[in-house]
Parts: sequence; C-alpha cells; structure tokens
Amino acid sequence: MQKYFIKTYGCQMNHSDSERIDLVLQNSGLEKSSLENANWVILNLCSVRQTAIDRVWGKIHEITKKQKHTRLPARQENTKTKIILTGCILESDKKKFKDKVDYILDINDLPKWPFITKSLNHLSTKTQNYLYLPAGHASKFEAWVPIMTGCNNFCSYCVVPYTRGREKSRPADDILNEVNKLVVQGYKFITLLGQNVNSYQSTDNKQQTTNNNKQEKINFPKLLKMIDRIPGDYWLSFVTSHPKDLSVELIKCFKECKHLIPYLHLPIQSGSDQILKLMNRKYTAKKYLDLISQVRRLRPDIHLSTDVIVGFPNETKKDFEESMHIMKKVKYDMAYIAKYSTRAGTAAAKYENNVSRAEKKQRDKKLNEILKKTALENNKKMIGKTVEVLIEKKKDNAYFGKTRNFKNIKLTTNNQQLTTNNLMGKIVKVKVAKVTAWNLEGKIKD
Repeated sequence: MQKYFIKTYGCQMNHSDSERIDLVLQNSGLEKSSLENANWVILNLCSVRQTAIDRVWGKIHEITKKQKHTRLPARQENTKTKIILTGCILESDKKKFKDKVDYILDINDLPKWPFITKSLNHLSTKTQNYLYLPAGHASKFEAWVPIMTGCNNFCSYCVVPYTRGREKSRPADDILNEVNKLVVQGYKFITLLGQNVNSYQSTDNKQQTTNNNKQEKINFPKLLKMIDRIPGDYWLSFVTSHPKDLSVELIKCFKECKHLIPYLHLPIQSGSDQILKLMNRKYTAKKYLDLISQVRRLRPDIHLSTDVIVGFPNETKKDFEESMHIMKKVKYDMAYIAKYSTRAGTAAAKYENNVSRAEKKQRDKKLNEILKKTALENNKKMIGKTVEVLIEKKKDNAYFGKTRNFKNIKLTTNNQQLTTNNLMGKIVKVKVAKVTAWNLEGKIKD
C-alpha cells in the first residue's frame, strides 16, 4: 500500500483544504504516514508571504537530499517519494518550483487528482467542485466548513485574487447539509471559512420565491440565521471578514443567533486613511471605528481580533501613530501584526519598499506592547466569572480549551473523577481565577 504525508502552510482555508485532500487520498487507497515513510508528499503552500515560500523550499530540499542518500534496488525505484505542490500559488512561484517537484496541482482540480497523477487508484466521484468533497477532519469535535473561496477585493499587498481567483460561493443547502451532519456527529465548534465570508452570495436550491420561480438569493447574514436554526449543542463562528462588507444585518446576528459565539476577527491593516487608500481597502479609520462601536453596543462581551501591517510603503511616523491610536482605542484581545514584505505581482510591488527593517521591527514591537496591555486589561474583567469552555486537550492533570468568546484557558479541578474522566470535546462550566495577557486559568465547577 502506498503512503502519503501532507504538510500545510498558510491560513485556515489551506488547512481545511488539506482535510479534503486527506480523505481523497484515503479513498484512493493510500495510507497516511510520516514524512520519512511517505511515497507521496503533498505540500499545501501559500504564496501570500515570502516566509512560507522559503519554508517550502527548505522542505523540498530536505526531501530530495534524503532521496539522494537512499539507494534503492532497481525494482524499487518506482517507490521513491513523489512531491505534489498545491494551494495558493502564484504563477511566478509555480515556474520556480516546476523542476523541483513531480506535480503542481490546482486545489480546484482535487476531484481529478487521482486521474491526473495516474499513480493513484481512481477515486469514484462525480463531483466537479472540490468544496463538495467530504473532509477528513483532524478533530472529532471542531470542524472548518468552507462556504466560499476566492476574493474580489484586490488589496494592493495581497496575492489571493491571483492564487484563489474570483469569489465563488457554495450553495446554501450544500453548506446546511454539511453543518447538519457535523452537529449530528457530535461536533461542538463549527467555523465557517472564506477569504471574505461576509461577501457570501449564493442560492438555496430547495427554497424558491413565487416570483417567476427564481431561486432565493442568500447573503451571509441569512446563511448564518439558517444555520443557527439547526438544533443542537454547538458553537458557530466565522473568519475572515472585510470591514467594507460588515453590514448592520450581520452585526445583529451576534445578538440574534444563539449559536454564534461573541468573537469577531476584523482586520484593520492600518489606522491611517492615507495608507488604507494605498492598500485599496475601501474604508476609512472612522468607518472602521463606527463598526466596532455598533458591534460592542450589541455584544459588550465580544472578543475582537485584527490584522495589522507595519512598514507599508510610504508609511510615515504620523501614519504609524494613527495605527497605534486605533490599537489603543479599540483595545483588542488579539492582533496578528505583520512586517510588510513585497510580493511580486501585487500592485504594492510597484511602490518603493522605503521603510527600513529596523523601523518595521520597532513599530511591530510598539504595537505588540499596546496589545499586551489591552489584552491583559480585558482578561482581568473576567476574573471571578463563570464561563463555558470547550475542552480541546489534556496534559498531565490539566485540561486546556477555549471559552465561548474564544480565549485560551487552562483548567484544573479538585475532583479526582473529573481529572481521570475523558472530557475532551465536552463543554463545561469554569470559574476564572487567574489571567495573563494571552491566557486564562480556572477551575471546573463540579
């Protein structure tokens, strides 16, 4: 039996794609294994950042180096490791990798992979869209459900529209069927995925309007409400949102949908209107702050996270100070701060990368200092409160999980029976006792 190994780089969407690749390969007669024993190595990569591309180069070199030092009998030459490259790949990166790997396959062609490679057994499937394929979820209680792929926004620093293509949404009834199956199977945390979920726009094949018998158009808030009606004990979340598409209707879902957790990831990228315009983000800092105010009015307990880029071309000290102002004003629970790097093929690649590495490093440090302070302030407000926690893992005599508002928490208990029980994937009540900027700690209530 041939064996395979999958290595994933990049965002949650890539990890979700790897779960679908996983099941396709299993259904094609392959067995999952370690890198050392694999006949097929699938590198699901991301061209969004150069660091990911550099890591893939290193992994390919590691694999090919081992092969050169492993002598096989002539009859076993066909068992040597073959490398498949997939994921979000720029055409320029495909050209660079072309002679280094055996196959570069489009993730959209996943249903055809067994036929393309000819070395895998044929997968019996009639589907033409890879998102319709089932996924081999890594967890038994947490699942990603892609609802769309691609992006139409063309932010000047981003390659996603060139790697994923234009936005394509899955039919609503297909998503509802997948979520319903997961809930029936006992999944407790379901996250809807897309490069820009709140621009979701699709149809429900089953529900039709009486007007000219046309299919009903379903936007993202309507989809959330339809999913929320699925009965069961589960949490619902989504990533990632673009501020320009965050509607009042969607914000109201945080109050109206009982399964939707109070967590919102809303990238700001910069607090400067000048830089936001260069980034082609299509909103202002004021518009962004207005959205945050609306969300907090409806859900005061909401956990907010964001993305920020420091050192974007032409970012002055004044521009950066405006980003610091946003960070202090919003008081985020988490922020993913990136130092700008040029990506070939994007509009921003035409700009001079005129902020020094040293300056980018300093700006990154300053924003992280603000984040650490606001995150700690937010967490201190939770001391003494009883919260719901989904237990994700166990180490020694402690459990670790996430609160309903998406904060990491360590759990202890004086109840020996609870310590020895398998609480993985269970939702329990916990009283918060201690906090740091990034984590909470509490005791499971008997």
